[in-house]
Amino acid sequence: MLSARPHRRCSFAAPEACRGFTVVEVITVMVVIAVLSALALGVISGAKQRAAAARARSELAALAAALERYKQHYGDYPQTGNAPQAAAAVTGTIAASQAQALFLNALIGVYAPANFANRINGPSFLEVSKFDLEVDLTVNTAATFGQAQGTPPTKTAVANCLLDPWGYRYQYYYRTAPAPGRPPVNTWRAPGYVLYSVGPDGQHTPPATATGLFTGTTQTTGTNADNLFATP
Repeated sequence: MLSARPHRRCSFAAPEACRGFTVVEVITVMVVIAVLSALALGVISGAKQRAAAARARSELAALAAALERYKQHYGDYPQTGNAPQAAAAVTGTIAASQAQALFLNALIGVYAPANFANRINGPSFLEVSKFDLEVDLTVNTAATFGQAQGTPPTKTAVANCLLDPWGYRYQYYYRTAPAPGRPPVNTWRAPGYVLYSVGPDGQHTPPATATGLFTGTTQTTGTNADNLFATP
């Protein structure tokens, strides 16, 4: 005698176990995943920005220490007031005559503070390998970078500069170099040099080249609000 075997059928009024996801449920899950992904990306982005800012502060501190050693050796900081300033954003190779390149060249012993025409064979005050450069060093250029070459040996000026963690040029300002045989120009009113990173947005309003002072509150507000400054 055959007995009826119980079985489930998923047609018409389907049992709860056979019911699929509704469109509303699928959309809800997708929204939750999207929100969680956005939150995760925000956390990662914020962590990267904090790490970049910490690195910029560390590099600015190292540059400040290098400038103090430079001043102890030569009696003053590199005087770039007469030199044209390069834009923070790297849109073309910097010229060796621009302030940021002169700043680097001074720290690697190419120039004394007040004369950017005559090269010297001074000591290097900076561990360049710990910084990003606008123009990466090759095997050949690394061997001659900051090293005296030729007969008589002379250090070569480089068309290069230091970049912050966001890929922008560090900005450096200091008083105007005096003309040969003349006393220093006494318009500089900042307590020392002005050295800073423009921060993640790449924007800044620079100080006055002659005085080193910012207009009003521009050093701490507006486009300068995220700028990171070295302390002379």
